This record gives sequence, C-alpha cells and structure tokens, in this order.
Amino acid sequence: MNKSQEIDIFIAGKVLGHSVYHEKTGAVREQLPSGQSRPLRSYSEDISAAWEVVEKLGITLLPVEDGWFALVGQKRGWSSPAEFLLYLQKADYVHSGAALGNKAPMTICMAAMKALEHRDIEISDDTVIN
Repeated sequence: MNKSQEIDIFIAGKVLGHSVYHEKTGAVREQLPSGQSRPLRSYSEDISAAWEVVEKLGITLLPVEDGWFALVGQKRGWSSPAEFLLYLQKADYVHSGAALGNKAPMTICMAAMKALEHRDIEISDDTVIN
C-alpha cells in the first residue's frame, strides 16, 4: 500500500465517516453511510474527490505562489471575507488545521488530517470530532 492510499483510507474513514474494507481481490472499497459501496476514491490526488472533504469540513482553499494553502477553521465556513481575515489576524489555530502544498488535493487532505489531530488532543476518549 502506498502513502497516498493510506491517506485516502484515513480521509474516507476518519473525516468522511465511511467504512473502509478490502475485498478478497485486494481492492479497497468504502461504504457510505447510505449503505452504498464504491471503490476507494483518490482523495489525495483527485480534486473532485478532495472536494468532498472541502465541503464536509468547510475548508478554505487559496491559491498561493507555486501551490495551494488550505485551512480548516474552528467552525465550518466564514460569514464574510472580513471574518476570515480577522481569524487569520488572531492567529489562534489551536483547533484548526492548515497546510501548504503544490497540489490542491493533497493539501486539502493534509489540512483535514492536521485539524483532526488538533481536535483529538482536546478529547479524553477515542471519539473523533468531524
């Protein structure tokens, strides 16, 4: 299993809440909460798949020189651009996740993983906050 697939499995299970399993053939599948099953999407490489993560967590994605900046704020989305700028000025990122990278899908996944890591620190049991 390569690193991208490990990330895809983490994103499907921990971020999106899908059940991930291996078929006898070795193919990896994800089962959605609706019960529908599909091949594991490539969240770390395909922007249409990564966009599910953006929508789930309310990720802000900005183009920067030579890549992308992704930010998961403390709450989902912003009421206005001014609120977003105020959040950046405060620099209180304890419950957020941010990533800078060359490719948008991987940057989105890294920000989502960092946000869950930060949120897990505040939890005393094994519960994951989505």
